Amino acid sequence: MKNIIKKICLFGLSALMLVSCEDMFTADNELVTTDLTPQDTLYQVMGIVKRMQKIATSTVLLGEARADLVDINKHTPSDIRELAENNVSETNAYNNPADYYAVINNCNIYLAYVDSLLKTHGEYYYEKEIMAVKTFRAWTYLELAKIYGQVPLITKPIESSDVAEELVKQTKVGLDVICDTLIKDLEGYAYMNLNDELLPSYNAKFHDQSYSNFFIPARVMLAELYLWRGSKTGSKSDFINAVRMYHDYFTFSNEERPTGINDVTFQNVKFTTIVSAYANNFSYDEQLTVIPMDTIGFYGNTTDLRSVFCSAYKNDYYAQLNPSKFIKELSQSQKHCYYRYLDGVADTLYAPTDTIKNPFGALAIGDLRLYSIYDVSVVKDIYHSNYSEQRQYIDKYEMVDGRDDIRLYFVPLFRVPVLYLHMAEALNHAGFPETAFVVLKYGISNKNLNKYVGEDELEGLSKILTYGLPSTATQTTFLYWGSDPDLFLTRDLNSATGSSSYDMIGIHSLGSGHSEYNAYYELPRTSAAWAEYDAVKDTIAVLTDSLVKIDAAMPDSETDPEAYSNWFNNEYAPVADALSAFESQLPALCAAAKASDNYEQFVADKILDEEALEGMFEGHRFYDLMRYAMYYNKPDFIAEQVAKRRGATETYAPANNLRGGNWYIPLRSR
Repeated sequence: MKNIIKKICLFGLSALMLVSCEDMFTADNELVTTDLTPQDTLYQVMGIVKRMQKIATSTVLLGEARADLVDINKHTPSDIRELAENNVSETNAYNNPADYYAVINNCNIYLAYVDSLLKTHGEYYYEKEIMAVKTFRAWTYLELAKIYGQVPLITKPIESSDVAEELVKQTKVGLDVICDTLIKDLEGYAYMNLNDELLPSYNAKFHDQSYSNFFIPARVMLAELYLWRGSKTGSKSDFINAVRMYHDYFTFSNEERPTGINDVTFQNVKFTTIVSAYANNFSYDEQLTVIPMDTIGFYGNTTDLRSVFCSAYKNDYYAQLNPSKFIKELSQSQKHCYYRYLDGVADTLYAPTDTIKNPFGALAIGDLRLYSIYDVSVVKDIYHSNYSEQRQYIDKYEMVDGRDDIRLYFVPLFRVPVLYLHMAEALNHAGFPETAFVVLKYGISNKNLNKYVGEDELEGLSKILTYGLPSTATQTTFLYWGSDPDLFLTRDLNSATGSSSYDMIGIHSLGSGHSEYNAYYELPRTSAAWAEYDAVKDTIAVLTDSLVKIDAAMPDSETDPEAYSNWFNNEYAPVADALSAFESQLPALCAAAKASDNYEQFVADKILDEEALEGMFEGHRFYDLMRYAMYYNKPDFIAEQVAKRRGATETYAPANNLRGGNWYIPLRSR
């Protein structure tokens, strides 16, 4: 049988354990030449997944512990404390670039030696595997750029010490070059325009758990790369390309990805009942992409994230990180809306904002997502004085069958609501703030785009060509959201039954109730420029009404052509021309009014808050702040935000370590 891979790097890669900068790129001593059957490529791909396990814990902690949503305590280990204080040493346990380069080298070896030209039934046999490996490599390099700022970019296999010595001398590159290179690598792939997720259909078992969603969708990876490059370059074309890729991923036929409706909300007008399906969003079935983990150390790579965020036997029930005062205050600052439509009468009510009227306590004021996933209880144990009596549990790192001795069986990378927020970011910075706000408040759909988005944005959105619906490889526009009548439906509480079937929700509604009816969650309309816009709208309404009446009096052009000509020239045409002229003014007037109220900044702030409320503790926050710092060229932005960690009345002094754009940890040299 024809060789599929002529050279491979065995899973050990022992020499990639970092002892010096050069050793970070040292070839594995067990590199061999061998003949393999086609199914052996599966083992190579799974070997890359095993390598990903080594960086799972670091990926979450480097993105979360350094930001503003968690805080340390006296039981926080020194390595995590360094992260939280943004004073990371080269010897920190989570400063391991070699583990990331081990993933990359495995990817490079696979891509160099897989038989990419092998065909079966007219299709390339390894097309999906190649794409999966490229997305693994792209994700890993993007992580390195976010963590270290400048890193060597290696796309060739490391097979000898001579190669390693040359590579160590290579100039390091930043985020922009990494994104440029990886976008070209993924974008040029012919498979990108086909109606397929481009994912291998593998199932794998790690110890006692089966997995299927451990690959990164190519369109998601491209969208993320465009978003990050746009944050660095400020290029609207990058943001529009990100928008295009998110749209394609969410709307391809038979692969549609609505937000889902697993929310947490008050259930009655007296606010005495809370109903929550929200924690279901963090089960394995709701994850878009995960790093699968072994649950017992004997079998392979495990993660200690549960004992970082939760009380467990392993840490004597002392959680090592706690939700910050900032995330609690942000959560409490939201207005929780309850809308009821009964017997033709609508009521819009807001949940109590004090603990006297709210029987569920301070965490249930405002947005309920933190309340839903975070629990603190007191357990007195007279037999174990060293155990903490205060027990903390964060459901995003829930126990398995109630047991805290079993490790997490996956670490999430991507969730659909978080990607919708990233699309909102891209929309906002591409010049579509109203559309971005629709994602937050209403849920994006054909109906809501036409109802809540101004003429200027609709015109621009119609020019964003995508390969989404209605059929394979057919170009449509961003305005097209779903031909299937059962998909991308948003809530309509004004229906006769008080509700309707839907599967899309505004992301803010996941924790803040019926946001679509929330008068405290609205775009500003304070600029005087809106008066001119409204005046033109009113004129258009009058002219439209007049045109309808004029049209009703139209003579028959065949029986009385002279009367028809007089009617057209003297009655219809002047009004129709005037109407057209006024309508042509609307996009510019609308854009000017939104600019006067600074919609982009307003919506950006709302998205960033929503990314905190929805993505808390998952490892995204530091990088969300980093993108915003780059958007607005504010090197001190992250420092200013992390300084709020302990709430409005106390400044967190170690945040000063981040000033001047000092966001990156040192690339370990030994």
